[in-house]
Amino acid sequence: MLPLRRSRKYLREEKTYENLITTLEEISSENSSGKLLILVEGKNDLIALRKLGFNGPIKTIKGRKLSDLIDEVYLEYKRVLVLSDWDNEGERLYKEIRYLLESYGVRVEDKYRRIIKSITKREIKDVEGLLSFVKHINLK
Repeated sequence: MLPLRRSRKYLREEKTYENLITTLEEISSENSSGKLLILVEGKNDLIALRKLGFNGPIKTIKGRKLSDLIDEVYLEYKRVLVLSDWDNEGERLYKEIRYLLESYGVRVEDKYRRIIKSITKREIKDVEGLLSFVKHINLK
């Protein structure tokens, strides 16, 4: 019997999904060590990350004055990953928070956000969707 040949598209997707899992593992490791704060929009985003195994500092943005959040963050953390949604409102929020944090000398990690967004943008639109997306690709 001949070995099963996988298409180039399938192999590309597989490599892309491996890259996503590796990226999430890197983020989780840095977050767990307390070196990287993750900011998410709402409670459901936080819950999704916890279910994915993120057990370090995560703060929600919604329901808080942005100025209070920025003051709290820049006093405690040197590096932050802003995981707002990939929609227009999420992008606007991301840019505003990034600008404010960087003005206080906090490093905002763009690389991780870019990787996650580029891999998942056709499939999901928010952090909350990451949980089901990761479960789906792990079943393939």
